[in-house]
Amino acid sequence: MRQTIANIQQARSLQSLKLKLFGTSCDAGGIPLELPSLKTLYLSGGSLPQCTHFLRQITTRQLSHINIRYCGSASPAEMTAFIESLSTSCQTFGYLERVYVVDESEHPDYLLVIPLSSEIFRPLFKFNRLSSVKFIGVGNFNLDDGFLNDVPVAWPSIRELKFTSWKRRAFYSVTFTAMMSLALRCRSLQTLHLTVDATQSTTIPRANEPEELWPTQTALRNLHLGYSEVSEVARVPYFLAEVFPTLLNFKWYACHFEDSDVDIAMESALYDASQQLRALRNSTDDDSDERWENDSDDSWAW
Repeated sequence: MRQTIANIQQARSLQSLKLKLFGTSCDAGGIPLELPSLKTLYLSGGSLPQCTHFLRQITTRQLSHINIRYCGSASPAEMTAFIESLSTSCQTFGYLERVYVVDESEHPDYLLVIPLSSEIFRPLFKFNRLSSVKFIGVGNFNLDDGFLNDVPVAWPSIRELKFTSWKRRAFYSVTFTAMMSLALRCRSLQTLHLTVDATQSTTIPRANEPEELWPTQTALRNLHLGYSEVSEVARVPYFLAEVFPTLLNFKWYACHFEDSDVDIAMESALYDASQQLRALRNSTDDDSDERWENDSDDSWAW
């Protein structure tokens, strides 16, 4: 593997690199790899620390897409190290457009809690050209409203934002109000996946136009609320119908870890919100599953 990595150094015009790690050392022998033309990097088969170790050995100037598919639970410290390694590897922050990271463990420990706070992901804000940010099943997201408030400024071109917690339930640390604000301010946002706390009254700014009660965002097509908590006081279906007139797909997770009364009540509330949203739209459409993205990010979705 070391010889293979060393040989990569000779490919100065290499634009796309796909490596399967599978427990190898991924060591270039202490010699940094300069890949000035590399635009797409795909790493799979190893642990997240192995991917991080490889990233720390390369420097790129034009990397725009990075796809990481690792196996084995990664700790918060290991996720932090990985994100920091992107700053080391990408010498030009203005090129990176897409970040995709997924834990592909076949038999993950669902009871293992991996809290991932906003501070872990904030270093990505320096990559101001990001249009797609997807972290899938990597831990228990513990984001905050302040993080969501900074996203539209840091990533003005964001089209797809997913913090998908289908393997481990996210904390209810982000409010529905903050999610609405993010989606309104990200005018190009088409797909959003977040777990939120929608148990309090929703507050969003009034529209500037007198004929409109609320500002609208016409890009959002897909909304997944994960394991969100919902109550009537948040008026979720009303605001979704009013603010996102082109919203086609509204989903959540219906898989219960313990089949508890809390889970059942949560799913019932989300189902009621979905039905109310359809009623507000006067929609009888029932084929939204076909229009939702055909990737596997949202496994276990209703």
